[in-house]
This record gives sequence, C-alpha cells and structure tokens, in this order.
Amino acid sequence: MAARRRIFIATLMGLMCGVLCALAGKHVLGVEMSLADALMIVAHRTLLGFVLGISSLGWHWAAHGALIGVIVGLPEQHFANMLRGSAICGFYVLAGPVIGIVIEFSTSVVFKAKRVAPVDAVG
Repeated sequence: MAARRRIFIATLMGLMCGVLCALAGKHVLGVEMSLADALMIVAHRTLLGFVLGISSLGWHWAAHGALIGVIVGLPEQHFANMLRGSAICGFYVLAGPVIGIVIEFSTSVVFKAKRVAPVDAVG
C-alpha cells in the first residue's frame, strides 16, 4: 500500500509542477508556446513524478530527485534545442534536477511517502 501511495503522490506532484511550469513559461517568462508544447511540458513533469515514485534507490531525497530529474530530462533538453536553439535548452538543463528535487521533497519529506526497498528475487 505504501508503494501505491508514493506513486500516486509523486505523479500528482509531477502533474501539478507541469501545469505550473507551462503557465509560468507562458505568462511569467513570455515564452511563445503552442498547446502541444504546453502539453509536452505537463506530460514530461508527470512522467518525472511517476519515475520518482517507482524508483527505489536508497539515496538521500535531494540526490535522488536531482539524478532522476537529469535522466528523465535529457530527451526534453534535446528536443528543446532542436526546436528553439541553445538558450531555451540551457533552461531545461537546470529545470530537470530542480523539479525532480521539488517533487521528491514534497513526496518524501512533506507527505512522508518513503521509498519501498525492492524485493530480492528468489531463484
């Protein structure tokens, strides 16, 4: 039950971070984006939350969030570079680990949904 709770909380936090990132990019930073771009941002952050929820690495929550944020964020950085150039790609290099830390902090520290250790295979 703890694993389901953690996956749900992390995925929900990723979804909320995605909506906030898309809104902030459009209205605060003034980035021109289509609906498809905004949905890609929301989907990426939701995926990041899900991956953080299912991961069982035994690392400190901050290192865990940053590492998974970098790994999951690599494809988004590549596509941003292809579409808009290197300036926006630099933003994604920093955004992945930061959002990963925010999601992991809220999941592990605020909601206290700890990671579940993997079960060893018998065989």
